[in-house]
Amino acid sequence: ADISHELRTPLAVLRGELEALQDGVRPLEPAAVDSLYADTQRLSRLVEDLYELSMTDLGALSCRKEATDLAQVLTADIEAYAPQFAEAGLDLAFQNRLGPSPRIQADKQRLSQLFRNLLANSLRYTDPGGGLTVTLAEGDGHLHLDFQDTGPGVPAEALPRLFDRLYRVEGSRSRDTGGAGLGLAICRNIVAAHGGSIAARQSPEGGLWIHIELPL
Repeated sequence: ADISHELRTPLAVLRGELEALQDGVRPLEPAAVDSLYADTQRLSRLVEDLYELSMTDLGALSCRKEATDLAQVLTADIEAYAPQFAEAGLDLAFQNRLGPSPRIQADKQRLSQLFRNLLANSLRYTDPGGGLTVTLAEGDGHLHLDFQDTGPGVPAEALPRLFDRLYRVEGSRSRDTGGAGLGLAICRNIVAAHGGSIAARQSPEGGLWIHIELPL
């Protein structure tokens, strides 16, 4: 029922736009085609996310683990997102507190998927003028990753449910910004596949704090 609801809304929008073109209410021009294309892109992303989530829920997440320099993967992803953060008027800072970077057994592609999901979340939800600070450190036989962004924040009562599939926080961090409530559920499954843990907290900066621990 939840998935049907998620698919019904974008399909209704797409159908409405096509009917307007058929009836002549809206002229068939490049702007209309671009809008339709954007709708199909959003629908495609939703379907891909649903597929990815179903695979990870079934334990079918394909991971090809090898000795991996996590700092190197994270740095590349942060550099890839830096222009988008700058364009949105957001700061993006990375604090690497590791010494000679220890390697972990991990799937580089899945780690990149994890990091990019978290970066995309902050980019989508953080108010202009704020930013995201990513910290990487080592302790107790684990690598510790912290993603802390500025407001808007998440109510304390919503934090335990953030990793539930299709869950959205009411208010600023909502579907209005384009999220389907699947990204963090996928993140949880990727972290679990690597024997780690992930938790959501309220950030001292006023936004959301995602803390990840991955075993060395």
